[in-house]
Amino acid sequence: MWFFMTFSYIMIVLSGIGLTLIGLNHYFDIWAQNHITLDLIVSIIFIAAQTLIMFFFVGTGVNVREYLELHSELGDSLYKQMFAIKRKLYPPTMMVTILFMAMVIMDGVYFIGKASEWWFHILYLLTLYYFFKATIVQHNSFKESTEIVLSMTGTSREEK
Repeated sequence: MWFFMTFSYIMIVLSGIGLTLIGLNHYFDIWAQNHITLDLIVSIIFIAAQTLIMFFFVGTGVNVREYLELHSELGDSLYKQMFAIKRKLYPPTMMVTILFMAMVIMDGVYFIGKASEWWFHILYLLTLYYFFKATIVQHNSFKESTEIVLSMTGTSREEK
């Protein structure tokens, strides 16, 4: 669990750097190779990061449910809390993923001269906004899921 959580944070940081590079490359041509190559490299990292985060919470939810089935004395309130976390996490995570994909596609369409640059500007700003929003929600979700796992197992942060 801790490995995937730490790896998710690393991937989020790399995604943020990549998103910044796409914006800078659009204006300053900092990538010496083909313009679209940078978009594809960052896309792989960005989509992998968001997918990893979603699957982390799917897996954690399954583990919590299975643990609670074996320890019925704990009730189902922890599973309901985990479900509430996913309900908060998935909408901004999916939105930033969809906006990012649309932005990269629009950057390529603009680069080959088939669309106005304003479409890229609009999608880039929306993607930046939702990236920060999703990152905050993801961080809070990681903290809340950690608290659920710790309370489920009967340990506290001080004991670790």
